[in-house]
Amino acid sequence: MMHTLRVCQARFSTAASSSPLCVRAGPRWRQAVRPFCAGDEDVARAHAFVLERGYSPRVADGIVDALRSPGTGIHAGQVFAAVQGLAGRWEVGEDAGLQALAKSVEQELSEQEGKTMVRFRVQPPDQGEAFECEGFEGMSLKDIAEFGRGRGADVLKEYIECACSGVMACSTCHVYVDEKHFQTAGEPEDAEQDMLELAFEPRETSRLGCQLRLRPDLAGMTVTIPGGANNLFDHIPFE
Repeated sequence: MMHTLRVCQARFSTAASSSPLCVRAGPRWRQAVRPFCAGDEDVARAHAFVLERGYSPRVADGIVDALRSPGTGIHAGQVFAAVQGLAGRWEVGEDAGLQALAKSVEQELSEQEGKTMVRFRVQPPDQGEAFECEGFEGMSLKDIAEFGRGRGADVLKEYIECACSGVMACSTCHVYVDEKHFQTAGEPEDAEQDMLELAFEPRETSRLGCQLRLRPDLAGMTVTIPGGANNLFDHIPFE
């Protein structure tokens, strides 16, 4: 719970009860309107909003509990406004902190449930110095790069971009898996394979980091970062 609380504290500062709640939304600050409702109703609305964003009931519980913690400076009746602010412009995929908070909650739930911590090795391109990474079973390489803990996750973030946010519309999280563990992980499904064919120098053991999820039997695997990346996502017309 302490790590999740720190995530909240990093995004909220204590404000006077007479002041509006301000949260960061994308590159600009925006003001979230304080809802005029009783505390219980406010919490229920916040919980329902998180569920509508696709998170599980347990994760929604954890998010709301974290926002209600005294250290966040969020007062009674402000939780719904806070979670709306963290969601950012969710309609167009511009998150403002809710995803990071949810991933922190998920990792703490994994600890409570006794999920296995899986450790693996990452080989950077051009014979750079290999480094160790770790994550709970069920986490993808993308999850670890964006929300993982420890030095390994920080270094991995420098190599895996995941420009499409994990919807298999780019190949910037392309990695090579060592042959033994590639067989264990299994071959990519058709949609992933289609994108891998457009990746930078694909190999038979190529996988997308957003689709490669840790399992106990993948402990000790080595993933190698290619020497380049093809980012077709930047060329998709959205208008």
